[in-house]
Amino acid sequence: MLPIIEKCLKRQDFQDFEWIIVSPFHKWRTYDPNFRLIQLTEPKKNPGDFYTLNKAWNKGFQEAKGELIINIQDGIWFPPDMLSRFWAHYQNNPKGLVTAVGHHYDQEDQYGKPTNMVWQDPRARLDLGSFYEVAPSEMEMAVCSVPKQAVIDCGGIDEDYDKGAAVGEKEMCWRLDKLGYKFYIDQLIEYRAIHHPRLSADWDEKYKISSALFVDHMKQLQLGQRTLNVGYVK
Repeated sequence: MLPIIEKCLKRQDFQDFEWIIVSPFHKWRTYDPNFRLIQLTEPKKNPGDFYTLNKAWNKGFQEAKGELIINIQDGIWFPPDMLSRFWAHYQNNPKGLVTAVGHHYDQEDQYGKPTNMVWQDPRARLDLGSFYEVAPSEMEMAVCSVPKQAVIDCGGIDEDYDKGAAVGEKEMCWRLDKLGYKFYIDQLIEYRAIHHPRLSADWDEKYKISSALFVDHMKQLQLGQRTLNVGYVK
């Protein structure tokens, strides 16, 4: 689903970026000579791992050379002013992480834009204005901005979460909260995701594993017993 991202990147009004892909596929061909494209192979699993999503995130974080990291999951369409909006927020507050709202669709039009909404982001609201502070748990990293210094300060995502499914990025945000970072949502950045089913039949069971680890880490954070820098990104 990388073609949809490439199309969106080509029409951004902010073009000073490098595109880092972490994927199990060895080569993604782009015909745009202006793209600074870096391709990284997906990390290998450790014994007991369900997947390597958090290792892949950390690998991309470590490779990034810019001040601001924009995370985009595959199969996502985003508006042409997205990168410039994230950059403006960062210029205004270098210790802010910003998330966007996104709905799921099951069709695409002739230009590759997803159509026919099948799931609506429950965070979508405008009664608080278009841009406001949220709790760390409101951060959705399918599309978001993260200062590079933030992942250095916290050491990235705890890779123990690869034994389960999801939640690891949420725990990272709560550690960043303890380090003085703030979290925001920009309702004017609205992305569109191609809807897909669970990645595996046991995904829900693996989610319970990560959720239990998350609860344990939250208790440790409250008691001051949880390290704030897990050491994966330096």
